[in-house]
Amino acid sequence: MTLPLALAHAGLLLLPATPAARPAVVDTPAVRLELAQVKERLAAGTESAPPDLSGADLSGLDLSGVDFRHADLTGARLLNAKLVGANLFTCDLTDAVATGADFSRANLDGTVLRRADLSRANLEGASLFATIIEKADLSGSNLAGTRIIGYLRSAKLAGASLRNSNAGADPGNQSMGVMRATFVGADLSQADLTGANLYKADFSHADLRGARLAGANLENADLVQTDFGGADLTGVRIAKADLDGAVFTGATGVATMKGLDQARNRDKATFDAP
Repeated sequence: MTLPLALAHAGLLLLPATPAARPAVVDTPAVRLELAQVKERLAAGTESAPPDLSGADLSGLDLSGVDFRHADLTGARLLNAKLVGANLFTCDLTDAVATGADFSRANLDGTVLRRADLSRANLEGASLFATIIEKADLSGSNLAGTRIIGYLRSAKLAGASLRNSNAGADPGNQSMGVMRATFVGADLSQADLTGANLYKADFSHADLRGARLAGANLENADLVQTDFGGADLTGVRIAKADLDGAVFTGATGVATMKGLDQARNRDKATFDAP
């Protein structure tokens, strides 16, 4: 899968021309593979026929440093697998289950993680550039220090750690135009975003209740109807952010936010009474 194709998937919708009878749903058990078998399938893949590991069970395997480029891992099981430094460039992990897996320092650029379960997974220091993470479950996961420029619409990140993560737009280094992290409608309640770079990120309609954002950069961010109730906003940089309909009731550190007077639609946000 090429990077442009992976990006196109974010808005792709295919409808049949005429209604067709659906085949009976068969509960096919996952095929358990060992490390040697995984490498054999990867080696057999070609540009026209990428490696097929769809539905495979790789749970518990040490796959650190393995090159999975372009592989089809849809519906694969990777529970507690170790993928430290693995190359998952433009892989398809739609509906994959990788709870507790270790993706630290892995390359997930251009990867599709739509509806994948990565709860309690470790992605510290990983790269997620142009990654589709729509409706994925990353609750309780560790994304500290991670580079994130992806599509996280309706993703579950409750209780996740994004400390010092870099989800800020970088207009000077994007050949396809300015790309940014999109957290529209995402659940980041109780998440830790301390010191995170969230410049120009889109958190419209996101739930950040009880989140920790001390020292985070939210300048130029879209915070339309974002709920910051009970969040720690100490020292947050918020100049030129769009606060239309944002809720700050019960939040701490509001008085220490930097650039609040320069924020857009501040008069349409809800704050505690002075």
